[in-house]
Amino acid sequence: MFVVPRRVVAVGLVVLLLGGGISSLPVAATADHGAVTGTSDGAATGVGENCTDKTETASAQRGQAVGAVQSSTATSESNGSIVRTRSADTYRRQPRGQGGDTAGTAATAAASVETGTATSGATQTSDGDVIQQTQTYARVPEQPGEVEVTLTYEVPDRVIDLETHVPAEATVTETDGFERVNESVYEWDETTDTATISYRTNPNRTIEKSGPEGAEGRYLSVDTGDWALLTRSLTPTRWRYTGQDPVRYNRTLRTAGPGAAGEEIVYLGEVATFEETAHNQTFTLAVPERATMTASPISVLDSMANASNALRVGDRDEQVFVVAAPSEAVDWGVEGYQIGDADMWVQSGQSLDTANNVWLHEYVHSRQAYETTRETRWTVEGWATYYAAVLTLEQDRIGFDEFRTQLAAGGRPVYSDVALTDRSSWTSDANYRKGALVAGRADVHIRSATDRNKTLQTVFQSLNGYRDPVTQSQFLTEIEAAGGASVRNTTATETETTATVAMWNEATHQRLFGAIPARIGYSLPPVDRADAYRADSLYRSDAPVGGNEPIRLATNETLAVDAVVENAGGEAGAYNVSLAVNETVVATKQGQIEPGERTDVAMTHTFTDPGRYVISVDGDTVTVVVTEPAAASVTDVTASPREVRQGDRVDVTATVANDNEIPGTTVVEFRRNDAVFAEQRLYLPPQTTTTVARTVTLNEPGTVSLSAGDGRTTTTVDVVVSTETAASTSTPTGMRTDTQTTAGEGDGFTALVAGLAVLLAALLARHRGS
Repeated sequence: MFVVPRRVVAVGLVVLLLGGGISSLPVAATADHGAVTGTSDGAATGVGENCTDKTETASAQRGQAVGAVQSSTATSESNGSIVRTRSADTYRRQPRGQGGDTAGTAATAAASVETGTATSGATQTSDGDVIQQTQTYARVPEQPGEVEVTLTYEVPDRVIDLETHVPAEATVTETDGFERVNESVYEWDETTDTATISYRTNPNRTIEKSGPEGAEGRYLSVDTGDWALLTRSLTPTRWRYTGQDPVRYNRTLRTAGPGAAGEEIVYLGEVATFEETAHNQTFTLAVPERATMTASPISVLDSMANASNALRVGDRDEQVFVVAAPSEAVDWGVEGYQIGDADMWVQSGQSLDTANNVWLHEYVHSRQAYETTRETRWTVEGWATYYAAVLTLEQDRIGFDEFRTQLAAGGRPVYSDVALTDRSSWTSDANYRKGALVAGRADVHIRSATDRNKTLQTVFQSLNGYRDPVTQSQFLTEIEAAGGASVRNTTATETETTATVAMWNEATHQRLFGAIPARIGYSLPPVDRADAYRADSLYRSDAPVGGNEPIRLATNETLAVDAVVENAGGEAGAYNVSLAVNETVVATKQGQIEPGERTDVAMTHTFTDPGRYVISVDGDTVTVVVTEPAAASVTDVTASPREVRQGDRVDVTATVANDNEIPGTTVVEFRRNDAVFAEQRLYLPPQTTTTVARTVTLNEPGTVSLSAGDGRTTTTVDVVVSTETAASTSTPTGMRTDTQTTAGEGDGFTALVAGLAVLLAALLARHRGS
């Protein structure tokens, strides 16, 4: 029910910073209804009567790869080097992680009691230089109402200065490597690669809240002395660095001693953790030793995993962190509280078997990525209330009568003067009550108009793709795209006027909800599926390039991605999947998909320019780095034969290697005595060696130098060319050219001539005698 946005305007930040607040338990009531007590940086604010703090005006645009790190500015130092500035942790929104609408296999881990420290997942990760900030939280048993926080920064070499802010009300107890600038700002002294600040702060926060999600007490976060449940310190950090590539920022939460930590919420004390992985999400439920669960931990995880599968609206976070806040130990001001991407706590006494299912209500908030304007603000709580009820009904935990009672409350006379787009008209939590009923009616209208082929989830999914706060006009446009002009007109009337709305009956519900309609979701395949990401270019053809992130390509390569389309519903439906690059749609494909089916749809995009890109499908992202091709090199050359006669031909073979992680190219030049006689451009995949050969005729006698080079290195081989030509040493056909030898000594031809001479002399003597 209670949700803090992923992006919060500056005035909303201060109420969530650790520091300030009350000094001891109990706490006196505050005067402002719905206000969160506590100050930071000298300012205080309330979050409004509806106990949410969603941004209602345009705020920081979503980033591409690391949304919580602000874009850098470049300046030139006196020595000519470029210095860039970046900042981080200036608002609550975290970058979108992996996780789409891909079904997976649920696996429930056995419970384990944490006896050591607890560590959260990193909020941002990237290749290259990274500033690692670690926030370590510890109880101070001798001082109930205080916790100790130690900030540790590991600073890479390219950072030339860094400053950080601690909560204004914090008491700094120790620093190492930091110098104080003012009350809350500290500057790194550049003497060490690791610097720390330790401070104590009061985590106690209270709230006044009535209505469907309010509780009888006041606390929003608390330290009892024996245990503590709190939100992390917001520690705005700014740094300057040299070099072209950005220095990035990574944050991790730890607990000193027993506890559990997410990305935004920390529990200090003995705790058991339960875990379940399903549908590309890992659900971690921390159950404190002091908590008594009404629902079993496993059933809570199962219910959330079921809801993860049922909600095909995108924006699935890889990690969902939930704390079962001890219901009886503290007078909590709300039944549940969701903050950041997917951190939340829910009172341990909350049941799953109720239409006001707080566990699912807070989970639905974690799936709302869109921001609102004042006119669309009602959707935040209205939709969470509606989907918590309808998902609980679909899980067969309640009957239709209880579901109808929950939604029908929105049609009571107390809301007869409420127009949902006009916040000033809201009474008695109208955004929860009337908002839920209007959300349900929009779902009914869309299902009816499209023969259940589309639902309100279609609109939900579309809104999650908006970068800027969603206006009423945009909301109605998406309603019309899903259900047609008539549904748009009806929804406009039910949101913009004080028209009375009524709950539908069970027969209508059975007709439109009886069988699960098409629930179509989209996602990217896991990046470790190498063949799901393929490159096609002059360098390689349909070659797998997945396996690690970022995916690396050369300019002018085409990336093919097998986008995952899955229909988890009970009927066939139409899909429309889009591939975006840096949040700009570059390819779309449509088709039909049968119920229960999952298929891969190939999407392609050609990257012509170098740079760092984020490709996405329905909020699921993968980073692609594109660079100019590497330079391949000639590593060897051979000639065959090495000894020839004038006019003979010689084959010259060059060995060319690309030892880089990206495709490479080079022009191989073949030379004869430094004169080019042939050249060949080669395109090589990463980590590839090949050969290329050319033939040359050698007409000049002597030693000839044959070589092959790539413009940087040249490899040479010598060939000896004899003075005889083929024509001068040729033998007429039929003439024997081999040399014969006898078995004895001497020349056989000489002996034959001598014999003939003796015979001739004898004949002449006989002739004279006659």
